[in-house]
Amino acid sequence: MKQMKKLLAFVLAFAMIITIYQPSVAYAATKKPRLNAKTMTLQVGQKKTLKVKNAGKKAKLKWSSNKKSIATVSKKGVVKAVKAGNAVVTCKVTTKNGKTTKLTCKVAVKKTAKVTSLTVGSQSELEKALKNKNVRKITVATQGAVTFTVPQGNYSKVDLVINAPNADVVNNGKFKSIDIQAIKPNTYRENAKGNSIKITAVDARIIVEAGASLAKVSVTQEGGKIKIEASGTIDAVEISAPVIVDLAVDGKIGEVNVKAAAVLSVEGKTTTAVPIKVSEKAAGASVVSSTPVDVKAAADISLTLSKGAEGSKVAATGEKTEVAVKNDTATAVKVETPSGTQEVATGTSSKVNSDGKNTETTTTNPGYTYTSPDPLKLTNIMVRSSQKIAAYFNQTVPAEIASEAVTVTDAAGNKVNIDKIYRHQQDTQAYYMEFSEKLQTGEYTITISISGIKFVKKFTYDGSVWASLDAAKKIVQAEMEKTHIASVSGLKSAEICRHAFEEDLKQELSKDTEACKIERWSVQTRPFKYEEEYPDETVEKDHAMVSIWVGIYKGDANYMMNDFVDFACTGDAITVSEPTIVKQLKESIVVSYETGYEYACVTSGTAISDVPEEKWDGYAGRLGNYEIKNLTNNTEYVLYKRLKGCSEMYAQTTFSLDKNADEFEIILKEPDQTTINLETVTSGSAIAVDFGKGMLKYTYGTVPDELQEIGSISFENLKIQQNGYDWNRVSQETGWGIVDIHWNDELFHEGSNTVKFEISFGYAKNDGTIVKQSKSVEITVNFTVQ
Repeated sequence: MKQMKKLLAFVLAFAMIITIYQPSVAYAATKKPRLNAKTMTLQVGQKKTLKVKNAGKKAKLKWSSNKKSIATVSKKGVVKAVKAGNAVVTCKVTTKNGKTTKLTCKVAVKKTAKVTSLTVGSQSELEKALKNKNVRKITVATQGAVTFTVPQGNYSKVDLVINAPNADVVNNGKFKSIDIQAIKPNTYRENAKGNSIKITAVDARIIVEAGASLAKVSVTQEGGKIKIEASGTIDAVEISAPVIVDLAVDGKIGEVNVKAAAVLSVEGKTTTAVPIKVSEKAAGASVVSSTPVDVKAAADISLTLSKGAEGSKVAATGEKTEVAVKNDTATAVKVETPSGTQEVATGTSSKVNSDGKNTETTTTNPGYTYTSPDPLKLTNIMVRSSQKIAAYFNQTVPAEIASEAVTVTDAAGNKVNIDKIYRHQQDTQAYYMEFSEKLQTGEYTITISISGIKFVKKFTYDGSVWASLDAAKKIVQAEMEKTHIASVSGLKSAEICRHAFEEDLKQELSKDTEACKIERWSVQTRPFKYEEEYPDETVEKDHAMVSIWVGIYKGDANYMMNDFVDFACTGDAITVSEPTIVKQLKESIVVSYETGYEYACVTSGTAISDVPEEKWDGYAGRLGNYEIKNLTNNTEYVLYKRLKGCSEMYAQTTFSLDKNADEFEIILKEPDQTTINLETVTSGSAIAVDFGKGMLKYTYGTVPDELQEIGSISFENLKIQQNGYDWNRVSQETGWGIVDIHWNDELFHEGSNTVKFEISFGYAKNDGTIVKQSKSVEITVNFTVQ
């Protein structure tokens, strides 16, 4: 009986266990097989893997494509885009219980995105870009001292941008436009015909060779110095900023249009008068010429004519225009006005106004001899503070100048009281002025008389920038008076002391609510020796007196300060860490760059003392790395890393390149924001998304010539992907792209909306086969429709 009871109890307990777990088993059985994506968008040559979820380990999968000419699929679910079009990939899933399910994924295949903008850094990259018929903008960007030669050809659909401060450029091609942003100061050579050039560089020399021609040269950079040599033809030169322009004319100039208070110098072998038109906006401009000119001035200007400018014509065309003419030619100069003609005799200076009156005539004073054969020019006014300015000339000026020879007036004609005028002992080309009262925001005019010649220039004072600059200056000066703690290694390297000062200054500037508003600042060392400057002074033990220079900037205003700063070098010694190689390629390495250090790569066995100074480099790319190129894979190298300028403190590593390594590496850096919240969008309008800020695409190594750069963008929503957007790629300097999403009533609605898309780039063969592709960056766009 007891045994029967035990058996019955066991049966009941087992039944309860089954009852308890039965719902869990039933729940698990409800999960159905599914694909990880219902839609997929690929570019020709791309691959992406589909995966089946919830099928179980023993399930049988059979993949197929309804259009293999558009997209194929492997036994493992890898989908490959063949050509543009739409296809459906099906997976027949048979689970272990025999149940069969068909899963589908819609595949949209797009043509490889066309590259419309490229940045090049070598001659081979430039020639390759010029051959790409899809490219509409080429930017030449490098820090290298190289020469670029543009081959002959019609590139009339391409905008060429030159941003290469140490490079020479020889152009033989016709472009849609040419923008010279930075170039080696001495040469850009033009051999083609019909180009238009915009010069935004601070310092540049443009040579138009004989037989070549330019439709237009535009000079737009304030404060620059530009030289234009025309052996060929220039139809028009336009100067729209206060800048120094030296124009040498051996060929032909159609017209020079001066639209700002610029300094224009004209010389050359031409005997045909160069037409110069001065607009109303160019008051204060200065024209100096040793070749015939035909000047029409609608604003007050100064005109200096020297030997060779005989036959020049001058006209005051404005209603209240005054032309100050200094005539050093062999013949009299006639000045035409609406009220008549006035004559300026040889060897005299006269002011002629539009009423036909000669308001002032002086004879050239021989008491001051110029130190240069070029005419004296007032080139620039530097605002040094609210009560200080400096007037810069193109050459040395007299050491003494009478206070009455200088006047400064505001826009209303009120004089500013000048307390002090002097020429700096070292800066002999400028007069420094100090005022008794602070300048007020507005435009001012300065007039300086030297040897009977009046030099006039306008300048603007912006009071809004000085509050933060003055606050920052006070902090810098206080920091220069302090004794700063640096590493004991600072006794060997001034760079270590500079870094300590920079860190201390950074903290102090950040604490001040006004000083922290300056736009940028820089700390550098100067090669001055305290012992040489102050031979009678002694430096404390374990201290270093280092010449520190600091520049602080806001807008066009700045302060620059230099002084010897005391450093107590009692901190822990600095140990230089081994240089880090982040990537080895077939012919180069990529090194992780650290601020304050320099790197040199030489063949193994070379002592650091034998490394030439020109081998050391401390320049980091936009991604914070430094690439060393032109290496070979059958050589052992040593990579040195030293404190800047200090070979006594260094570390090293040796390496050899792998002949099987990749030729190049591509990197896509995420933008500053991957989630973009737009302002309210009006129903029916396009949605412009600028996702370029902070995004960088970068290529290390050497890309084979047969490969083309490609870009890819794919939307989460297939309807947008198919026909609902335009993608405009732009340069690396301003960002990497803009997407205009077309309005779609089916997709967008009043209230909150979200759109997601992915971006990548890479390189492909001419047939579209992708060789290498970057990781994708996902962008989320939120906007409200009303």
